[in-house]
Amino acid sequence: MAKKIIVLAPSAGGKSTLMNYLRDSTDLPIFEMDEEVMLANHDEWPSDNEYKDGVLVPKIVKSIVEKSNAVYLTSYVPEELLRLARRKDFKIILINVFLTELIKRNKNRMKMESYADATLWLQLQLDTFKKLTKKV
Repeated sequence: MAKKIIVLAPSAGGKSTLMNYLRDSTDLPIFEMDEEVMLANHDEWPSDNEYKDGVLVPKIVKSIVEKSNAVYLTSYVPEELLRLARRKDFKIILINVFLTELIKRNKNRMKMESYADATLWLQLQLDTFKKLTKKV
């Protein structure tokens, strides 16, 4: 049975944990934003966020929504591409985590996994998701 799912979650919102679980316990084709960005940018993280969000992410999302079977875990999808995904029968799942929990998780992953500090983006991501739930 085909699965067409986009999972949206903020940074430190549990995407990696879910991705690892799904890869270990299912045979679903799993796609993850950071991996796909690196793949689309010749194994380098783009230094220009406008290029990443304005060129690479739309290209990646358009490619994924054309698939008949895909689970895509991400923190960002342009609104018009979420609408396209819905028209292509994708289910959109939003993982909602309180800001205080995200800050705690962010500090932990910085310490334990050497992640960059995402604190600056957390409230913006939550606000964007809140707007999306009303629009999409």
